[in-house]
Amino acid sequence: MSKPASGGMAPGRPNSDVIAKRLDQTSVLVHIPTNRIFELNETGSRVWEMIGESLSADQIVQRLADEFDVEEAQAADEVNELLTRLRNEGLLSSS
Repeated sequence: MSKPASGGMAPGRPNSDVIAKRLDQTSVLVHIPTNRIFELNETGSRVWEMIGESLSADQIVQRLADEFDVEEAQAADEVNELLTRLRNEGLLSSS
C-alpha cells in the first residue's frame, strides 16, 4: 500500500487566512490574501474536516477507506494528492 508523504504525522492545519464553508456535499474555501476560491468535492470536504480535527494522514486514509468503502491504497493516493495541492495553494499551514 502506498502511504501519504506525511505518514503518521498531522498533515498540517487549515491556514488562518482561509475561510471554509460547507455546502451540502461540497465545501468552498476562500484564500483571503489572494481572493482565490477553491471547491472541494464530498471526499475533499471530508478530508478538510479531518485536517481540522488534527488527524494524522494515516488516520485520514483509514477513515476515508472505511467511510467511502475504497481500498486503502486508493485512499492514500487521493489523500496524498489532495494534501499536496492544499499545501501548494497555501491552504494549509505547518503543524
